[in-house]
Amino acid sequence: MDKATSGQVLFDGKDLVKMKEKELAKLRSHDFGFIFQQMHLISNLTLFENVAVPGYLNNERTTADVKARADALLKQMGIFDVKTHRPSQVSGGEQQRCAIARAVIHLPKLLFADEPTGALNRTNTKEVLDLMTELNHEGQSVLMVTHDLRAALRANRILYLEDGNVIGELTLPLYAKEEEKSRETQVNAWLSSMKW
Repeated sequence: MDKATSGQVLFDGKDLVKMKEKELAKLRSHDFGFIFQQMHLISNLTLFENVAVPGYLNNERTTADVKARADALLKQMGIFDVKTHRPSQVSGGEQQRCAIARAVIHLPKLLFADEPTGALNRTNTKEVLDLMTELNHEGQSVLMVTHDLRAALRANRILYLEDGNVIGELTLPLYAKEEEKSRETQVNAWLSSMKW
């Protein structure tokens, strides 16, 4: 959304810096999904409607396809039973799960997550991370910005940034719950070496 001041930003071989605003808008609505710390759900729409609206905006799918995909995502996220509720009628974790479903309804190539667990309690954080991990294991690419070690442990590639510069990188195998303790030890040792 911001313009780079120098260099290139490549996605699928295209330089985003050189793209016109209309091309960028199409790219954002078709190829990217966004999950924010604050859910940004539309308060006067139901959870189902919040998920389905972006699907309707993508003219490549029929109304029946969008409804079926929205219902399937709401089931996968564990909030199908509250799909007729408005955001103010459900918990923060349920709102964030709705936001994740909304972000992936159009099958984005890349899912951006900006501190997606920052506003959640411990239980809801685990549920949201489990869902994002499941999506990633199903083939969804996720780029997450986080200060939360629990969230970082789910990544298979961690970049450590300081003052806008990459100062370290750690590559890990695909996340497996049964290896979480050893993974945490490895990541903590790496972060210590980065003077975190």
